[in-house]
Amino acid sequence: MSTTRHQDAAIGLLDLEDGPASRTGDGRLPEPRALYNQWEKQQWSIARLEVSRDRPQWATLRPVARRELLTALNELEVGEVFVSRTLSALLEHAPSDADRLFLSTQVADEARHAQFFQDYLHEAAGLEETVSEAERQQEDSVYARIFAPTLRASLEQVTATAGDPDPWHTAVVEYHLVSEGILAATALHQTRRIARRFDLPALEEGLGNVIRDESRHLTYGLAATRRAVEGSLRARIAAVYLAGVEAAARISVNPYRRALTPVMRPALVQQRALLAAQWDLTRRRALRQLRFIGLSDLAGDTEQAWDRGLETALAEYAGLWGTAHPVTAL
Repeated sequence: MSTTRHQDAAIGLLDLEDGPASRTGDGRLPEPRALYNQWEKQQWSIARLEVSRDRPQWATLRPVARRELLTALNELEVGEVFVSRTLSALLEHAPSDADRLFLSTQVADEARHAQFFQDYLHEAAGLEETVSEAERQQEDSVYARIFAPTLRASLEQVTATAGDPDPWHTAVVEYHLVSEGILAATALHQTRRIARRFDLPALEEGLGNVIRDESRHLTYGLAATRRAVEGSLRARIAAVYLAGVEAAARISVNPYRRALTPVMRPALVQQRALLAAQWDLTRRRALRQLRFIGLSDLAGDTEQAWDRGLETALAEYAGLWGTAHPVTAL
């Protein structure tokens, strides 16, 4: 099977609506060099996107739509900036030259993604670029509050142990499978659908490019994790993955941000259904990754981890805001 079809398999994991993901006949995913070759063929330019062409349409967005879209773009931008600043630890301590070369391409990708979101928020959405605004966005980001500290600690271990396989593969699971394969996948496709609905062509095109890049990163992470599971790190990988799934569920709810609660019951029912569908799609992504990394027997434990994360986040939400989350309000 060609590298392109491998790429399609990863994209299938990034967007379950594209169809079932598949593997090669021998059950293997591409080696890092094959993914490097794919990267060379899939370059794109922020300048050629002309993100400012979306600005007139932003002026017509209703306040609620603008708020929801800005929140989504903020989360994506915060995640990309964090990764672009910290991925060097994995690169520096990669187990082989082939891994190092591919991770070099990922560093370049993440920097381009961060710049794309920053340019778009400034030139299309019209936000001012200030240090205080960047700091506020970090404070408001649920990813920065719940998952970034865990990933940062794992990366510190990678550096402290000079590339010991245990912390290195731990960070790969948290970076590639949880941050990108579960969290970013949901946010990217959801935001791209919003861009299409509100006729924002530059955003839709840019997000499509980011999705293609992330599919390479996810493919790499799946293959690297599969090797670790087949080696001596199966128990460690399982524990890290389950913890990541639980955190992903909490992030999906985002207890720190008060959800809009429609007054009319039909609108509330519709919002509840939409949110529940988004959460379920994220959960299914977590489950589908299991067979690619050789942990299909972990499905029941993964379901339980997801449910624990939801229950924790919904309780946090009720405690913070003094009311039930809209998903549980009816």
